[in-house]
Amino acid sequence: MTAGLTQRQREIVEIIAKMSGKPVPVGAISEKLNVSSRTILRELPEIERWLRENDFTFIRKPGVGVSIEQGPEAAKILETLLGTDKIQNDFSQKERRRQILGELFLLREPVKSYVFLSRFQISEGTLTRDLDALDEWLSTYQVHILRRPGVGILLEGTETAYRQAIANAALEFMDDGEILKILRGTKDERSTSEPENLKNRLLGFINPQIVTFVEGILSDTEQKLNIKYTDSGYMALIVHLSLAVRRLQSGEKIEMDEEDLANLREFPEYPMAEEIADKISSHFHLAIPKEEVGFITMHLSSARTWPQTRRLRSQLQSINARQAVMAIVECVEKEMGLPFHTCTRMIEELTSHMDSMLSRLSMNIHLDNAQGNAVKQNYPDICEAVEKACELLQDSFYIKDISSSEVTFIAMHFAAAAETLRVEQKRVLAVVVCPSGMGASRVLAANLIRSLQNIEIRQIMSVFSIDPRKLRESGIDLIISTVPLEIDFPSVCVSPIPQAQDILIITHAVEKISAQRMKEDVPKIQIQKSHFDVTWKDIRSLTHTGEEISQLLDHFVIRNLPEAHQVETLLGQAAGLFADSILNRQIINQDLARRETIKNTFIPELYIYLLHCRTMAVQHCRFGYLRLERPITTPSGTVMGAVLLLAPLTDWDECVEVNSRISMLLVEDKGFLQALQEGDEEKSRLLAEHALVKYYQNLISNREGDGKL
Repeated sequence: MTAGLTQRQREIVEIIAKMSGKPVPVGAISEKLNVSSRTILRELPEIERWLRENDFTFIRKPGVGVSIEQGPEAAKILETLLGTDKIQNDFSQKERRRQILGELFLLREPVKSYVFLSRFQISEGTLTRDLDALDEWLSTYQVHILRRPGVGILLEGTETAYRQAIANAALEFMDDGEILKILRGTKDERSTSEPENLKNRLLGFINPQIVTFVEGILSDTEQKLNIKYTDSGYMALIVHLSLAVRRLQSGEKIEMDEEDLANLREFPEYPMAEEIADKISSHFHLAIPKEEVGFITMHLSSARTWPQTRRLRSQLQSINARQAVMAIVECVEKEMGLPFHTCTRMIEELTSHMDSMLSRLSMNIHLDNAQGNAVKQNYPDICEAVEKACELLQDSFYIKDISSSEVTFIAMHFAAAAETLRVEQKRVLAVVVCPSGMGASRVLAANLIRSLQNIEIRQIMSVFSIDPRKLRESGIDLIISTVPLEIDFPSVCVSPIPQAQDILIITHAVEKISAQRMKEDVPKIQIQKSHFDVTWKDIRSLTHTGEEISQLLDHFVIRNLPEAHQVETLLGQAAGLFADSILNRQIINQDLARRETIKNTFIPELYIYLLHCRTMAVQHCRFGYLRLERPITTPSGTVMGAVLLLAPLTDWDECVEVNSRISMLLVEDKGFLQALQEGDEEKSRLLAEHALVKYYQNLISNREGDGKL
């Protein structure tokens, strides 16, 4: 006998059927039913199965919509089925397991198996399979289901693990729209039904007072830290912090290893976490232990996106993230055949995302991507390439598991960059010329801008101003002229008011240039625009950045160390590299040693220590390399040298940014590290200069808002 449809599935089929075979966008269905697109996508496989069993053809067109292939007679049969088919009130497997989990979370005490057997009308075998599946899911968070005959079913785990499991269960098992409905306290006519109320048990720790308070805190942190939370991260933070308040009110407190807590104190979010803890303590009259501050820090860190100009993470964290990104970029680039390494903005944004992702995974925090299914449907090749790259990443960075959601988050960055690259590869940069550079050429340019989308007019000039060398240097592809030209440069001659044949001539020339560019696989060089829209703060920031770049390059140094039998010798030598007095050498030594006690800065893949700190002993950025003539063998690996990065104790973030940029070069350009290890000071300084100048130019471009990748 054909299985029935749930009420929601029936409503979806009715909406599609009314369109008589025309595709219906998923977004339109979700808007009609007041649920998220993700909820609709989740129901489609079951709908497709039901239609197939009833001899209907279900059609999905990514980016277009869904439809049912039907003639007049088939439409009547479908209408009859929808009118007579049994509406299924029993629970789906996922819904049933969600409710079992919610019950176990809510009670935190043994539950007799007959409670679940009678509520869901299932056999003992089905319940056993449900519990086995839930136990496997919970084990990711070090929480386990205990089944004790005569006692009942209950959960076991630490408070930290328990909180992670509750929050992630809510985020993974519930739709974003459902969570928002509960957080906002809104209800529709369906929310009073028993299934909906049971569904909310996963968020039983939420109450409106806590949510309002937490949202106020998060808005405050965005302003004070000058950060932006991702949508999924923002929702996760509300859930995690609301859960923390409720658990504290219940007398439940987390425990945290002292070393882990010491590491979290180095995060830029830690001071804000302390402030949040103080506000929670005052508002709810709760004592907040230091472990809770660490817990808040973890989740602030995992949910935020630092703007490019305010990335204050440690040099080691940044270089780890950059290594991961460059490894992924290289792998995806080979698979896709697109020059992703030229996408500066994507790499910066993906590095920021990767920084957060690595932190999340290390702390066992998982985020769901509401757009994941759409990304997979529309960009399957990119998702597949990213998934392959992530498999390599797991081996290189000792990451246990990168979920499908995390893969699609990364794929979204590549998808956006791919779209831009494909547009850029087709776009042709042109100049328009006429004898005087006035009148006729301006009329022609206006007509071309209106008629052709894949041409960008960069300049209008007279015939006498044409300089092929300068045009090539500026990245110009084509000259469009109102008079015939005899010149060694691609050009076409058309009427000032282009006719159909003129448009065909230009289109043919554009296609020829695009085909040649694709053949050579050369990305289009973008000309920097000259329009400025900067503020006084921008000017001040750029001035400080320029000064720090100059200071770093002026004092760039490589020092050879004939003998160094232990790491402590490196620290001592590094401390004296830029010290101008015995006192300052002692200060630098202490600051470096203090940083080293927090976390070892050795990078085994590069065979170097990345010694870095902020110190009062210097006034500007300093970069040096200590080159060991005889490498040191340590339990962590072979040490060939040490990079030294010093930044002054100042409120100016530019110092840290300049140091971050030069440390990234260790990962991005193998020739830079090789030059350092070979002791070639001139070559390594030139490579550093090139990277820092490019960084400075990008800062200017970003302030101009030129839309560069």
